[in-house]
Amino acid sequence: MAYGMSALDASVIALGPADKLRNSIRILLVDDHVVFRAGLRALLEKQHDLVVVGEAGTGDEGVARAYLTRPDVVLMDLAMPGGGGLEATRRIVALGIGARVLVLTAVAQERQLLDALEAGASGFVEKAGPVEDLTRAIRTVTEGRLFLGADAATLVVLQRYWKEGQTQDEKAAADRLNARERQVLALLALGYTSKEIGRKLSVSPKTVDEDRARLMDRLGLRHRPELVRFALRTGLLVSEADVRSIDSRGGTRGGSGGRKGGKRPRKWEEGGRGEGAIPS
Repeated sequence: MAYGMSALDASVIALGPADKLRNSIRILLVDDHVVFRAGLRALLEKQHDLVVVGEAGTGDEGVARAYLTRPDVVLMDLAMPGGGGLEATRRIVALGIGARVLVLTAVAQERQLLDALEAGASGFVEKAGPVEDLTRAIRTVTEGRLFLGADAATLVVLQRYWKEGQTQDEKAAADRLNARERQVLALLALGYTSKEIGRKLSVSPKTVDEDRARLMDRLGLRHRPELVRFALRTGLLVSEADVRSIDSRGGTRGGSGGRKGGKRPRKWEEGGRGEGAIPS
């Protein structure tokens, strides 16, 4: 769907000084509560690297404004008129403008959040949470990574919820992955680049690329949302705390993330001797 110049243009918020706009993360606010948007705008623009380039009060308006303003991040409420936030997320991702959708949630309902991830959202953050969580989430998704809440407990709940629908084929495929393959899959699902993964696992980016191609082929996956879904359904997605604990041997450093004695995370110990490797 193409969007030309229209009455919408007059309501797009002024972009502000050109130098700040050029060097900042561009944000579009999509929420049907005007007062909430005003408060959120005021909080975000206190950050030196964040600038709000537009606002919308419905899902349909959000898609149109995203097309017009080309934001880096869309802060998206799900419960809205005009198609709703879930459909708006799908449509914004389909525009192919590179915008990351970060869902704003008042009540964390697992099914709704999982649907948002499947629609292409890059994560979610609670409306009632600290401003620091929101700004960290914005910067995280701008780097191409997932942000699945401020604590690991949310991830555990999500994985438990989604695993109820796990198929036998998915379980068998996950069981065939070895520890290294699980590491790479988890890091790719979270949005780490081949270079970052290679540095963490002490291998070359080319090796990671080869691993990723083989793993995607083995699992029959083509796109990152599919990879995220597989990792969630099979319990292989890890928290950022676990990511920070990975070293080149697949273990943990100094018991970070609550583990003692440098033991390897259990989810990477289990599973077979499968050869092959990784997704994109």
